[in-house]
Amino acid sequence: MTHAVDEGSWRALWGHLEGVGTYAEALRRLSQEEPLLQARPDYPRAPGIRTSHAGELRTTLEGIRGAIAELRGLVAAALPDGASPEGGIPEEAPAAVDRRLAALARLTDTLLNEAFEPPPPLPKHAPPYVLESPRHDLAGSKAVYLSYAVEEIVAALRNALLSRANAAAGE
Repeated sequence: MTHAVDEGSWRALWGHLEGVGTYAEALRRLSQEEPLLQARPDYPRAPGIRTSHAGELRTTLEGIRGAIAELRGLVAAALPDGASPEGGIPEEAPAAVDRRLAALARLTDTLLNEAFEPPPPLPKHAPPYVLESPRHDLAGSKAVYLSYAVEEIVAALRNALLSRANAAAGE
């Protein structure tokens, strides 16, 4: 089995991973801000304390969506299927990485829709500080999950790239 590494695509993928990790960090920070916080407008709080970060959130989510699409192309070029070194981790195989990236793209699209929805209505008898969402995961929780999943895929891709480079150097 050949382990030859295409130097240009390898470097392009490695360099792109840094930017993807930056988006994940920004998303985790934004998960504690509006609109992902999804605070109720009728919850008693001091005025002017919280501001909306909707523009920054939209930019970050669109950046993640674009970065995932670009990653899928770079992975196909840098890590061709069937050329994995012996003893590779199944989660780092190109087909498995592509499936994970596709799932993250769907989650990003879902989050882009849900993050800007108003909070669900409360029952008439509920006090204003109670929130029982009709769906189980709030947008902020999904954002944190997405940020960790993006960081996991970045780590898996770095491991796969290093494994391929080490295998190619050992030939």
